[in-house]
Amino acid sequence: MTVRRRDDLTYSILLITPVLLYTSMGADPLYTGIWYLVGVPVAALVPGLILRAPALFLSGTTAAAVATLLIYMKIMSSLERTEGLIALGHVFSVPGMLVGAGVSAWLLRFRVKASLPWIVAGVGFLGAALGFMVAQMIVCATLMYCGALSLGV
Repeated sequence: MTVRRRDDLTYSILLITPVLLYTSMGADPLYTGIWYLVGVPVAALVPGLILRAPALFLSGTTAAAVATLLIYMKIMSSLERTEGLIALGHVFSVPGMLVGAGVSAWLLRFRVKASLPWIVAGVGFLGAALGFMVAQMIVCATLMYCGALSLGV
């Protein structure tokens, strides 16, 4: 069974659904609103759609975006005293995720010929996650305090 781009987009929407259901129950540990929790995974789809990345790339980038949101939710819900502005670290790191997803989509489109769809999903996940992590380290080490995520502070 081959995975088409339409199926990939369906899988990406299914990955966004649990976060949407969790937030619709009234729980928003990031204090950003439902628009942000849906907007970040949808924005992660844009580089792959623009560059027409292979199938399951969109699922990989969406999984990375959802994973970053879930990690931030876990950190915020485990703090004794909630820090409402820690979500700004996520907001300022999302452009890095988009750049990482764009670079990995470009590599898959024009440089690397990956034939297995799960390798494509892994490259999409790693590209988006590495872009986010690099931006996270820069933002939280130089520009602002991100609580438990700040290095050396």
